[in-house]
Amino acid sequence: MDTQKTRKVSFAALHRMTVVPAPALILIAGTLFSRVGDSLASLGMVLDAAHEDIPGGVTEVFLADLVPTVVAAPLIGSLVDRLSARAVCLWALVAQALALGAATAVDAFHLRVALISVAGLAGVASVAAGFKILPVVAGEKYTGRANSLLTAGLSAAGLLGPALAGFLHSVWGTSVLLGADAVSFLVLAWCTALAVPRSADVTLGRRPSAKLSDGYQALRHAPVVGALLPTLAAAMLATSIEVVAGVYYLRDVADGNDSVFGLFLATWALGSIPGALLAGRAGWADRHTALILGGVLAISLGLLFAGIVPVAAVIFPLFLLGGFGNGACNVGLRNAVHTHVPAEVHGSAWACYQALSRSCIGLGYLLGTPNSLVSSRGQVIVSGAIPLVCSLWAMLITTRRKQPAFGELPG
Repeated sequence: MDTQKTRKVSFAALHRMTVVPAPALILIAGTLFSRVGDSLASLGMVLDAAHEDIPGGVTEVFLADLVPTVVAAPLIGSLVDRLSARAVCLWALVAQALALGAATAVDAFHLRVALISVAGLAGVASVAAGFKILPVVAGEKYTGRANSLLTAGLSAAGLLGPALAGFLHSVWGTSVLLGADAVSFLVLAWCTALAVPRSADVTLGRRPSAKLSDGYQALRHAPVVGALLPTLAAAMLATSIEVVAGVYYLRDVADGNDSVFGLFLATWALGSIPGALLAGRAGWADRHTALILGGVLAISLGLLFAGIVPVAAVIFPLFLLGGFGNGACNVGLRNAVHTHVPAEVHGSAWACYQALSRSCIGLGYLLGTPNSLVSSRGQVIVSGAIPLVCSLWAMLITTRRKQPAFGELPG
């Protein structure tokens, strides 16, 4: 028997079955493991703030994640594009692990939050570098599918992390959760070193000189992306309003049953998994406008009617619809940036987009805070109306420009 020939045939069959190249799968797996670790640490700190009744403690934890990205993203993104993306990613991941490791050694709540903020700064670099690296290890043919798998996996991690964090916090406390997050970044660093060869830096492309505004300029002038930034901002603002207002509204709908409330949140994440996977199929991967606008439309309809109809049996399928749109929109956006933004500014562009998204999220948290002017139900309805208007307007503008809103755009 010709074992060499058999081995070649087996490898050929395995290659045909492989969705994306093995290095990209390794990188994605490490990222998802790290995301679960992030969920453990952040929820552990939120639970500490709640249990110890620390004034403004929960807000402080959220701001520790938001502020560094908004402030430092343009500078850090430009560094990613000027230096070796692989090296920046590895050093940033090690810095995140060290900061979180130090947080396990201290007991003071505010000092821990400060160290988490330091980790967040390093995270801006690792996320921007990871975005720049993914198309290189996946290859142009499989980048869309890789983004689909990554987005779906992040949704699954968003389901697993909080559930696991609640259990581990009750058993071992926050120090163990912070330590687990530190280890997760070391695992991701190992996966990155394994998946990305040093020679890949030649392919990544660098800019000898870069301006802080390069990332924003690249996003604004990129086909598809630039025209849809206002719609994307509206969607991020809307979902953030619902995150806060929904705590009060959905618990009222559930008659105070925390289990039902938790199922509401899980339903959104569950819906985003098939949305992300279907958006990565060959027939859809290049239809960026359709994925983004269709996704935002599904998000808006899900939120709008969830507010209009305060019935749990109706809200569950609406949240599945909204989550589905969320997953599809995220994949469409990542594919659009990878396709339409030059590779040498991928780091800056993605870092700046993260700054934009964090700004919208912060504003959404403020607008979703309970007040005497609008009820929590009214805030949820508004959260659906805002992106609905923006997505319909974007569709109208796209049609007037004679660009097919639900067809493949020229790259």
